[in-house]
Amino acid sequence: MSDGGLPWWFEVLGALRASRDGQDVALGAPKQRVVFAALVLGRNTVVGRDQIIDALWGESAPSSAVNVVHTYVAGLRRALEPSRASRSQGDLLRSSGDGYQLRLDPAWVDLDVFDLRTAAAGRLRAAGDLTTAADELDAALALWQGDPLGGLPGLFAEVERSRLVERRLTVLEERAEIRLALGRGADVVAELSRLVDEYPLRERLYGMTMRALCQTGRQAEALATYRTARQMLIDELGVEPGPELQRLHQAVLAGEDLTGPGEQRPPVVVAAAVPGQLPPDPATFVGRQDLLDRLDELRAETPNGLVVAITGPAGVGKTALATHWAHRVRADFPDGQLHVDLHGYDPQRDPLDANEVLRRFLRALGVVAGEVPATVDERAALFRTMVSDRRMIIMLDNARGSEELMPLLAGSGCCVLVTSRRRLDGLVAHADAKLVDVDMLSDDDAVDLLGRIAGSARLREEPAQVARLASLCDRLPLALRIAAARLAVAPRQPVAALVSELDDEQGRLAALGLEGGASAVRSAFDASRRALPPLPARLLALLGLHPGHDITPHLVAALAEVRLCDAMRALDAMEAAHLLTVTEPGRFLPHDLMRAYCVTLAGEELSEDEQRAVAGRMLDYYLYCADLADGLLPITRGTVEISPEHPPAEIPVIDSAATAMAWLESERVNLLAAAGYAVTHDWPVHAWQLPYTLSRLFWLLADRDSWLTTHEAATPVVRRLKDPLAQFVTLHNLGVVLTLHERFDEALEAEREALSVSRRQGHGEWQARAYTSIANILQSTGRAHEAEVQYLRAAEISKRTGAQFAEANNLHNLAVLYAGEQRHTEAVTQLSAALEIYRQLGDSVGETAGLSTLAESLIALGEGAEALTAAKRSLEVAVEASSVYHQGIAHDRIAQALDFLGDQSALPHWQRSLTVLTNLNAPEADAVRTRLARARVTVRTPA
Repeated sequence: MSDGGLPWWFEVLGALRASRDGQDVALGAPKQRVVFAALVLGRNTVVGRDQIIDALWGESAPSSAVNVVHTYVAGLRRALEPSRASRSQGDLLRSSGDGYQLRLDPAWVDLDVFDLRTAAAGRLRAAGDLTTAADELDAALALWQGDPLGGLPGLFAEVERSRLVERRLTVLEERAEIRLALGRGADVVAELSRLVDEYPLRERLYGMTMRALCQTGRQAEALATYRTARQMLIDELGVEPGPELQRLHQAVLAGEDLTGPGEQRPPVVVAAAVPGQLPPDPATFVGRQDLLDRLDELRAETPNGLVVAITGPAGVGKTALATHWAHRVRADFPDGQLHVDLHGYDPQRDPLDANEVLRRFLRALGVVAGEVPATVDERAALFRTMVSDRRMIIMLDNARGSEELMPLLAGSGCCVLVTSRRRLDGLVAHADAKLVDVDMLSDDDAVDLLGRIAGSARLREEPAQVARLASLCDRLPLALRIAAARLAVAPRQPVAALVSELDDEQGRLAALGLEGGASAVRSAFDASRRALPPLPARLLALLGLHPGHDITPHLVAALAEVRLCDAMRALDAMEAAHLLTVTEPGRFLPHDLMRAYCVTLAGEELSEDEQRAVAGRMLDYYLYCADLADGLLPITRGTVEISPEHPPAEIPVIDSAATAMAWLESERVNLLAAAGYAVTHDWPVHAWQLPYTLSRLFWLLADRDSWLTTHEAATPVVRRLKDPLAQFVTLHNLGVVLTLHERFDEALEAEREALSVSRRQGHGEWQARAYTSIANILQSTGRAHEAEVQYLRAAEISKRTGAQFAEANNLHNLAVLYAGEQRHTEAVTQLSAALEIYRQLGDSVGETAGLSTLAESLIALGEGAEALTAAKRSLEVAVEASSVYHQGIAHDRIAQALDFLGDQSALPHWQRSLTVLTNLNAPEADAVRTRLARARVTVRTPA
């Protein structure tokens, strides 16, 4: 690649190279070139001296490492800037703290130019210009001159090389997708066939090859490609093709048309829906022309990836402005609109977290409940994937701070509108958001708003009083609307009478309804309620006792003790009267004022006994369904019997692990709210049993914060309750989650208290569990010998009392301790016994985890063949349990065993493991990446 007349040009997408004014710079010996590569890849940031040492030597750094690094950096400075005065800071390579910074213009680095061109291609594709997008990708790929960092030795170079190769492969796939969308399958058949040969485990390449062949009329070859893919995946990985490849196969068999130009890219995950969630355009919106013009300017200046923070005081009309402008430009965003109220300033509710918002957005985009990922990082990654090529408006209303917004920011084609009472400086700093401050209305616009709501003809009769009314409302839109509404519902009342009432400063806020919130609109809600049939009218009072977010027909049936069909009809009637909003099929949401209205009705119309009865039915519904779902998860649980006093007559479909997980995930916010309600409203049994039934869900979702919060809240309750079962279960689970939070002293205190409870009851299984958890804490704090004593004590008790799960769990943990001390023969013995129990119990998660641990110890003992057998069985069990995470771990163990046996087929398993764990954002991905890179170095090194 020519430097194009630039003063500097740096290449990493091929042999490592630097040139100044068209002349190559001598970069020195191989290790000095490694230092240069680390600085170029970390350009414009400080690359720490420790990072460079790790890149050069890994864990085998010599004692002279710091001095050697200094020598290499000095050599690079002389090579890059030979005219630099001695001991002076250079223009390019500078010292900074305990590291170095290479300051480069993006136009000088082939990797930066590559990224700029691929980003431009993404914007062009989103705008529908596929031909020019393909041209941009051609230009980007032309920058590659061979293997990245070609000729550079060592593990660091291999790890970085693998990252860069993956980026190139992704762009090659993107270019092929565009050409397929243009109907130019014939242009990419040869390239895709070559890539399939080079990357035989990449299912997406097989799918694109099948589509390209179909576009050229070669359906028989497309079917043969599927057979090849299936056989390769079975032979190499022991798995069937994924659902997308199977869908394509069925489409070819069915003779579906995959040949025409303009064919859209097949969905990788789901077929995204086109949501239309914007609130209605405010009918009485007035003024703000300067702000509307400013938003138009920002959109023109930033056509791709615009983020706008609309800020100002409460009630100033931030949401109205954002909604009105979004409706003005929605035609330019044909892929839909997403909207969420984050409740950042709602005194009655906690703000929505990013995990919940992403769940709602993914559901709105068409992801079924059971396929929504568990963690916020996974959900954010899927969300970005689904909107990456779409032009959408995303409105995030009532945000409290910047941090929770970052996972919700979308791709380059989207316009994100955020409203908040804060300036959101963090959003500006980290997301390049543009600020639009909203102030009070002008005098004329304030009067105009009053007139639109109360009637202009009437207000013209008292112009001075109207102006005074606008002034008393401080030209704040919320106050103006309430005042105008009061005039509108009292057509014979003079404006002067309302002005006189508001002139009393002490009573002004109460008269405007800004303190009580619901008082100003109470009459309107009452009127709507009177028009409802009896059941939905009654339901408004019952819903005032619901502490959660949204409601379902099954919950309503339990609250009101009615049939499910009647509950559904009642909710439909309330939604038709605009008292509830449908957030997704079967889920209804009251807005904040309506929620406050329901709370008021509950206090006014229900006696204390009635309130207690309704709340009990609500809590029993959640507890019953949570217990049912918990029992279907593929994890062994304790023997706590859950017996609600009023089990619901109608429950949703919860009949498998998949439906159980889907229900628990969709109701997670409500379940947490119910658990909190039980603590604060004196429902002690529900206060500990709800957290108990949710603890395995928290473990599967890695939701340690909710796990900790619910159990910390329940602990004082169970201490007062004096129920030994409640005390042990809650304290034991509290100790487990405190350990995960590395709050070891508190964890030890909780487990010792649980142990005391178990001893007083003479309960062997409880004692075994407590001793195991105590041992885990001791092991985590480096007290291995003490931990072993506790593990052995737990093993003896669990075996003597027949507590099988406690025994298996203890044996497994003891094996991990032995493996950490290189006592692998003992570890294998413990694991073999644990696995036998896991199989008897049908605990698939325990079995696959145990087999993966067993494989590691067998490798350490030199038993490669046995390790491979254990790892393959671990993969089979993980597939049966639908645990993607454990599948990724199992592929890594298979690869380690194959690598130990000298079998180069380890590489595809490491590739598969890396893909799975990276997609899950699992911390184990980095270790797998390093093992894969080390294996590649070994393969490329001559014997």
